Amino acid sequence: MAIYLDHAASTPVHPDGAAAMHEIHCDPLLMANPSSAHASGREVKARLNDFRARVARRFECDPASVIFNSGGTEGDNHALLGMLGSDPSGKHLLISAIEHEAVWEMAHHLQRRGLKLSIAPVNEHGETDLEFVEDMLLSERPDAVSVMAVNNETGVVQPVRELAAICSENEIPFHSDCVRVVGHGLEEIITDGNIGLLNGTAHKFGGPRGCGVLIDRRRMLPPYSFGGGHEHGLRSGTENLAGIAGLTVALKLADREHAVKVETLRKYLETQILRRWPDCVIHGSGAIRATHITSVAFPGHTAAFMQPWLSERGCFVGTGSACHEGAANGSRVLRAMGVPLELDKATLRISLGWNTKLTELDEFLTHLEACLQAEHSLAGSA
Repeated sequence: MAIYLDHAASTPVHPDGAAAMHEIHCDPLLMANPSSAHASGREVKARLNDFRARVARRFECDPASVIFNSGGTEGDNHALLGMLGSDPSGKHLLISAIEHEAVWEMAHHLQRRGLKLSIAPVNEHGETDLEFVEDMLLSERPDAVSVMAVNNETGVVQPVRELAAICSENEIPFHSDCVRVVGHGLEEIITDGNIGLLNGTAHKFGGPRGCGVLIDRRRMLPPYSFGGGHEHGLRSGTENLAGIAGLTVALKLADREHAVKVETLRKYLETQILRRWPDCVIHGSGAIRATHITSVAFPGHTAAFMQPWLSERGCFVGTGSACHEGAANGSRVLRAMGVPLELDKATLRISLGWNTKLTELDEFLTHLEACLQAEHSLAGSA
């Protein structure tokens, strides 16, 4: 039996979401383009408006602020380009040292086009240095700020509500990549009115791949793509109604009760790991973390051995961000936290989801124990 513990990379579609998608794919009345004037088009448009309203209620925003898109990367890119305009030359962007590649690479691309880029450090727990950001906001007044809400590798929650409040007071546009927040509890973040721009993606919380949402509370964004004027004229292209249906249903199911259940399992997993291997290091353990991510180092071992060994036995875990896994110089996030390279190279990211079971964790721990013994034996015979 496969044991899937890489939900931070992508999580299975919830059956209820899949059923909603199947209905749209198979109902002849729902085949139309929502921009079409005939009855089928009007029905599809009505469904789209309903999904938009339901998503808006979850984020406590106006439906006109909801922009459906292809996922987290597009949302991050749209937000940064929108805040900085078509010509970034001479403008100033502040981000944290632990941003997802979608923000990090876009920011550095804009830097090569003349943008001034400042990077806020993090402490040993992986939390963005709030004092550094406050000082920079007051002394240099950047044109825009982007700080993720939850780090995708460690699960550490960032002080985005405090940062958003300061930015709001100083009328500085603020964006937060909320891909690991949406659908994972922490409702106080996604409903915070000071966070003017935030985004999520369905496949991180039980929806389909290729469908995401960007919330633009201030309606400040210019168009990201041009054409038929879809998504309030900001993101042209025929809407993915089936994907949006799956996203909407999954978002409803991923409530606080679900987050508490997952957190209980994560705490059990971490307790068992530390009991069996007391020298393990759980990255970010001194900070508030999301309910579903455990980033743990096994001293004396290597992820390069552990991950494939476990994979061959049907246990699927990550080693860091799936978008940048296997980097030769280790994890940029862990490096920013001051984690030594040998611990970085010994780190697995174990992440849970809506369908994770306690019995799976127990079986995984059995495999993990055998894995560590196998690597130890191999090292001893070398």
